[in-house]
Amino acid sequence: MDRARIIFILLSVYIFAAFAWWTYAHYSNTQKIFTQKKDLLEMSCYKATFDLQGAVSQEMFNDSIDMQKFFAANYPELDLLFLDNFMPLDNFMVRPSIESYKKIEADLNRKLTMYITEGLVMMLLLFWGMVYIYKSFKKELFLKKLQNNFLLSVTHELKTPLTAMKLYMETLLKRTIHPEQIQTIAENSLNETKRLQEQVEKLLLSAQLDSKKYELDIQDVNVSELVTEHISHYNLPREEKDRIFTEIEEQLIVKADASAIEMILNNLLSNAEKYGGEHGKIKVVLKSNQNQIILQVIDEGSGISDTDKRMLFNKFYRVGDEQTRKTKGTGLGLFIAKHLVHLHKGKISVSDNQPKGTVFEIKLESNAN
Repeated sequence: MDRARIIFILLSVYIFAAFAWWTYAHYSNTQKIFTQKKDLLEMSCYKATFDLQGAVSQEMFNDSIDMQKFFAANYPELDLLFLDNFMPLDNFMVRPSIESYKKIEADLNRKLTMYITEGLVMMLLLFWGMVYIYKSFKKELFLKKLQNNFLLSVTHELKTPLTAMKLYMETLLKRTIHPEQIQTIAENSLNETKRLQEQVEKLLLSAQLDSKKYELDIQDVNVSELVTEHISHYNLPREEKDRIFTEIEEQLIVKADASAIEMILNNLLSNAEKYGGEHGKIKVVLKSNQNQIILQVIDEGSGISDTDKRMLFNKFYRVGDEQTRKTKGTGLGLFIAKHLVHLHKGKISVSDNQPKGTVFEIKLESNAN
């Protein structure tokens, strides 16, 4: 990626330099042409002077009026001045007219303005094109990284329960074990099956959300009871049940899809469990503020960088590198949560907890349709 970025930057610098040189070359050539035209105009004064002197010596003019008519017909870009009223045909001066100078200068300014304008427009278009290409290129690399992360994580998430279930089945077939052990193996197999089912359902749900085919079942929901009940059944080891603390305002009613709210809360709790530090406290706050219902899931982990905050809700995005990350997941939880919140016409945001950790906040209109 760094090599590609360096090549792109060098190519961009070369193209910009080439256009800058093109503009400068035309600007410089235009000024040279102006100088040459001015020199030619001044040289034409010498030619006109010699021609007039020859015509006078051949007595082609009777007076200065005839001479003026001849001059105007043959040298319209020059002015003829008589220096002696008594002998005007022998004492005269030829010089460029002011209009001729103005015409040359106007042509110079027009061309300079044209080249500068064309150069600036081309540079701006080029800059916009380069920025667009760079963003597309960066996005492509980002999507490729997400795809690679997803393949690594989903392979692990699907392979692990399958491997465990295979081991349990082989144990039942190859060994004679006590009924109590059979019960334990069956329960463990069922848990692994549920885990595998959850991952498959997440994949299907993310596909539905991506294609905008997921539909909400909107009803009046007592979100206070729903959150309380969901937390009581949340899948945490028995010794860690007291890890979750709650501040839940009672009897908060909202028009929503109850199953979707549960999925949102479950994904946020799962995220807090993974990144909230080992045995770190998780706090769930549910409160009302005017016509809004606010749900917060707060952890005491190491926090999230500003860069990761901007990417968190992208599909398959996970903090860190998939090859070195120890936490489970496919990077779909927050993506699903964001889209479900938006389907409820709500807002989801992430901020820093004090003194450490992260706060995920959801705002829903209490009278949402």
